[in-house]
This record gives sequence, C-alpha cells and structure tokens, in this order.
Amino acid sequence: MLLVEVYEELEAKRSTPFLAFGSLLGAVRNGSMIPFTEDVDVGYVGEFKTADKVKLALRRKGYHMFYMGIWRVCVAPTHPLAGRLYDPELPMTESFAVPYVDLYKMKQTSSGDWDMQELEGSNVRLLPHDKVQPFSQVTINGMPFDTVRDPKFFLKEAYGDDYMTPKPREAGSNEQRSRR
Repeated sequence: MLLVEVYEELEAKRSTPFLAFGSLLGAVRNGSMIPFTEDVDVGYVGEFKTADKVKLALRRKGYHMFYMGIWRVCVAPTHPLAGRLYDPELPMTESFAVPYVDLYKMKQTSSGDWDMQELEGSNVRLLPHDKVQPFSQVTINGMPFDTVRDPKFFLKEAYGDDYMTPKPREAGSNEQRSRR
C-alpha cells in the first residue's frame, strides 16, 4: 500500500520513480518485499522540483513526507488505518522500526553517467548510462515497477557479488544494512 501510493504520486508529478536498493533486491530475489525490512526504497530521477506538491498529495492520503538526509515518507496519524497500525499504549519506537519509504535522488552527470544518492559502489555513487537507461521492469507481488536497465549490475554494486544470498540482520543495524 505505502509503496504503491508513493510510487503513483511520484509518477503523477513526473518525478520518474523506480525501485532501488532493498526493494529491488526483494523483487529480483523472489518477486516480493524482503520480509525482515521495514522500509521501501524508491529512486526518482533529477531534482525534486515538485516536493511540495508530492508532500501535499501524500498528506491528503494520510502520509507524512519529510527530509532527514534524504526524503522519507511514513504513515501519519491522520491515515484512515493509523489506529490499526499503531498502539498508543506502546512507548516510542526506535528509529526506522516502522514502515516507511526512503526516496533516493538519481541525476545524470555531464559525462552521461548517473549519480545515485547513497550508493557505495565500485565507482562510488556513479552508474554507467547503459546500465541505467532505458529502464526495465521488475514485479513485486505481481505488480510491475520500473527500475534501472540492469538490476543485477545495480545490486552487485550496492551489495556485492553475493547479493542473492540473504544476510542475517545485525544487532543494532543501521538503515544501510537493513536494505539487505
């Protein structure tokens, strides 16, 4: 639900969304989300010139979009299902322990390569043009989503040669590790 609604709003505002990092990894591994991760990873192309419009559209649907190093979206208390998703009797949760979407900017450089926010690959944040465009598609639970042209190349850059092997979550894992 969260993935679909955020993805659709980015499409509607012409921000060219695509699956990245852990969401792409889940789609490639088994056509679903990775079960032990709380977040969804969506990339968008270029500068986020419509951030205010996307924020407003998502707010109307009961989501909260905010900037904390990168753009993020979570379920707001105004969402129709918020009462079923959260228990007000429980203490505050740890950072990143609830469902949310991370939004990663990708922009084309003057050389034609692509600079992907938060990527730590062999060429730091850069991806070759021919590995990015034209976009390809993957499915999550039978629904198609755009992604980079060569998902296996992207995943190898992001997670290494053994990206298809699930790795146990480490105690005190940070959000970078939770994308695996």
